[in-house]
Amino acid sequence: MNEIKLKGFIRDIKPSHVINGIEYDKANLIVPRENGVEDVINIRFKKFSNFYRENQEIDLIGNVRSYSQQMDNGKNKVDIYVFTYFDRPDNEPTNNNEFEADGRICKLDDIRVLKNGKSNVHFILANNLEFGDNGQKLNSYLPCIAWGKLAKQIRNMKVNDKIKIHGKLQSREYKKFYAENEFDIKVAHEVYVDSIDIISE
Repeated sequence: MNEIKLKGFIRDIKPSHVINGIEYDKANLIVPRENGVEDVINIRFKKFSNFYRENQEIDLIGNVRSYSQQMDNGKNKVDIYVFTYFDRPDNEPTNNNEFEADGRICKLDDIRVLKNGKSNVHFILANNLEFGDNGQKLNSYLPCIAWGKLAKQIRNMKVNDKIKIHGKLQSREYKKFYAENEFDIKVAHEVYVDSIDIISE
């Protein structure tokens, strides 16, 4: 299970890649939060499926995927993006950003306590998505963050435990330093988890 519902403004539409003669495009979807902050979500899609124009407000259904590629320095770079056919939700979403997925915890960090006393935990959810007429399987590894009591609940779980998460996909900027005063502004994506269901086996 892996489904996200988003509403925002599509921008920076450009070619992405070609597979088996099919052209794929990519774009940014600017998704406003209630507090006015904007999330910049990477979306990818088959070129022929997009009928939208730059800066047009759209709503869509898709799924969140990860793509890992090795860089020239030997390190792996993981991109988090939403793949969509531009299907629209049957019902009007209650907010601009709703995500649900199930999977297994494959990495679980320690609780981190901030200076203001708030606590969070980072973990990675391994999601197995079936798609296509042939039941093809796609494994994605989704970085997640939970706060407060939920963070403590998740930290008490174990790697390989199966859960279903409810939340939203968000972006955040950070500085990557190369020297003392040299840095680039990078954008990271992670799932902000609001609640979980434990799946018994």
